[in-house]
Amino acid sequence: MQIFEANKFARLREKVKSAAEREELRKAIIAVAKEPVAGKKLKGEFKELRSYRYTVKGLIYHWESPRLTLLSFGPREGIYK
Repeated sequence: MQIFEANKFARLREKVKSAAEREELRKAIIAVAKEPVAGKKLKGEFKELRSYRYTVKGLIYHWESPRLTLLSFGPREGIYK
């Protein structure tokens, strides 16, 4: 499986300072890579995307075999912008 990250995802990832938060994000990415359908399908204009919840945040991604594109992560408020 090929894993790509969108520019927004890369910028957000670089801003994460806490080692614990980085580790939780890493675990979420690994879980999604192992089981891409684990995330909940979104509705409306985001119907092609999936959301995987971890700790108190969410990971938004698009999966089209064999490509996994990581789009965004963070708390629910503002994650879809």
